[in-house]
Amino acid sequence: MTPTSYDYRQQEAFHRLTDILRCKWTVAVLDALGRGINRPGQLLRTLPGLTTKVLYERVHKLERYGLVERRAYPEIPPRVEYELTARGHRLIQLIRQMRAFAQEWVDEADEETTFTER
Repeated sequence: MTPTSYDYRQQEAFHRLTDILRCKWTVAVLDALGRGINRPGQLLRTLPGLTTKVLYERVHKLERYGLVERRAYPEIPPRVEYELTARGHRLIQLIRQMRAFAQEWVDEADEETTFTER
């Protein structure tokens, strides 16, 4: 069976998704945007350890992937906001499921620890 162009596009989309999910800062930026934090300064304050350079690299990647839209306002001082696209909102649902799974994992580990301490 010969791969089709659809197969190649599907594989490329999967590579993009894994590129996003393997980077802690990309996922953290998406998560913050999903919680309504949309200005660069707010994102930097919300995510300790994130540098301005890394923030802009991650946001530009998310824009290229069609997950985030940048809005610049012609004001003084200039104002920029980032907003999730429809595709970005769908990815946020997956990230929230991953967060819930991680929380269940922690809770199960706490229960096991409590049980073995008895």
